[in-house]
Amino acid sequence: MIRIPGSSYLLAWPMATTEPRRDLILAAMIRVVGANGYKATSVADVIEEAGTSRTTFYKHFDDKHDCFLAAYDMLVERVFGEVLSSCNGSEAWLDRMRGGLATIVELFALDPQLARTAVVEVAAAGAEARQRHWNAVARFTEFLDDGRELAGGRELPENIALMSAGAVSGLIFDEVLAGRAERLPAMLPDLLFAMLVPYIGPRAAADEMRRAAATG
Repeated sequence: MIRIPGSSYLLAWPMATTEPRRDLILAAMIRVVGANGYKATSVADVIEEAGTSRTTFYKHFDDKHDCFLAAYDMLVERVFGEVLSSCNGSEAWLDRMRGGLATIVELFALDPQLARTAVVEVAAAGAEARQRHWNAVARFTEFLDDGRELAGGRELPENIALMSAGAVSGLIFDEVLAGRAERLPAMLPDLLFAMLVPYIGPRAAADEMRRAAATG
């Protein structure tokens, strides 16, 4: 576990590689972009935050954009790791969905800079970054696929999982953009409803929403 002054929750995870200086730069990129915005962030800002040198930065990355893409990839993998660790494969699908979504909103609330980088500033980093964000949203559909079994024979669109994940992503985006990441855990019931309603219908989704509100 690593803690440095001014560190984000990201650094509470073990280092992802055998190159700690590179990982510190990536974590610094996430923090600085989350605080200042992608366009306003410079290489100088990142190396100052990381406590490293320009030479070390360019040893690992071609430029700011290259570093951001690597940082975003690290962010996504670690968030997914947290979600997977919170979702016991033996649990019922609804319980796994509730636990995974709760993990995401709690993580974003704990680290608003990480949240802003993950869902807002990535859009300012160009087409390749936006595609990676969309790919990350699409990966969540893997968790949703089993929900088709709860549809009770109702015909669902082929891309229903992507629609469900996209709806939740959009609601989270609005809160983070408004600077209200800390409120995301309180929104868990609403987010859960948006995610579940295509699969189990509005009445059952409302029941799950009330359950989440009662236990939150």
